[in-house]
Amino acid sequence: MTARRLGLPDKFVILAIAAVASAGCSGKAATGARYQPEQCRRIALLDVATGKTIRGAEDIALDPARDRLYVSAYDRRSVERAVRRKAFSIPEGGVYSVSLSGLLESGDEAPATPVVRADEIAGGLRPHGISFNPEIGEIAFINRGYQRIDDRWRMTPRIERIGVDGEAIVGEEDQTPCAANDLLDEPSQALISFDHERCDWRSGLEDALSLRRSGVAADDGARLFDAALFANGIARMEDGRIALAATREKALLLMDERGEGLKVSSRIALPGGPDNLTVSADGGIVAAVHPSLLLMGLDRRLALGAAPSRIVKADPRSGGVEVLFDDPGGALFSAATVAAEWQGALIVGSVVDEGLLVCRAARLRQGFGGPAQRLAAAALAKAAG
Repeated sequence: MTARRLGLPDKFVILAIAAVASAGCSGKAATGARYQPEQCRRIALLDVATGKTIRGAEDIALDPARDRLYVSAYDRRSVERAVRRKAFSIPEGGVYSVSLSGLLESGDEAPATPVVRADEIAGGLRPHGISFNPEIGEIAFINRGYQRIDDRWRMTPRIERIGVDGEAIVGEEDQTPCAANDLLDEPSQALISFDHERCDWRSGLEDALSLRRSGVAADDGARLFDAALFANGIARMEDGRIALAATREKALLLMDERGEGLKVSSRIALPGGPDNLTVSADGGIVAAVHPSLLLMGLDRRLALGAAPSRIVKADPRSGGVEVLFDDPGGALFSAATVAAEWQGALIVGSVVDEGLLVCRAARLRQGFGGPAQRLAAAALAKAAG
């Protein structure tokens, strides 16, 4: 979509739309959510190299064996402002390592150590989706590099790979889709989700006409699946299948590998559009979902209002969905885009907010929640349409 400067009339229209959308959404949190707001605290991440607080922890990956959490972060709005203004330089972000145990024990702040230096990445370091491969100790991420061409900044996504201690891993050139969103890094190949087929004005038509043309590609460029509405997070389940977040379908697509491609075997409806995915120790798929894509867009792109944050966990065996956390007004933590469970805690990241949200349940529960959690999820899914 072509960016343009908004005048006052445009802003008043947007605010009016947002007010209508807010009125149509439930302002109440899910009372059956496993983690309640009083059990959660926001933790600022401090870049140990610069001392600055980190904003925009869009995706995370767990490395329990090394007691590490890898965080992919950059300030999306500041980058887009710089691009629109044709600034001389564009802000960068980082891939950070955070102590898992330290995060759970810390107060209001936690140190975050850069895993890779920005000047080592062509086009600048602006990591998006991130994946950790424990078998080979490799971190892979979609990087959004910018080059100045004909006095304009142009973004090119590329898969970057680094070792857990920052050493660069050089491999064959990847055929990264222009709309690459997230990735699943595995020993044989990387699977890349792409949220649009095209990256020019035609991507807007895909959205307007609800064309199912996004999906999953291999890192050699082969298209494995291309029939989703805004493919987003991707994860490998315990049974070997692939879970794909279809954001605009408000669903998880569970897929089998068939021949040279992927085929949907089942789908799970969710109470919002899913973003990034992680797999919990009990095999559940933890997803940050957006109850209102409109409010998410207003917060993400224009810093208008606070987008809701909702975290759910889906059981790929039964199709059941449990609400883990719900903040319909974004009062505690807005625009959550990823979450992971670890040792009875929920760790949440956001594309626009600062730091992380960490929640500890009053007591551990087995399985996928009791009747209250399942009913809450069903009610929210019905409200989400």
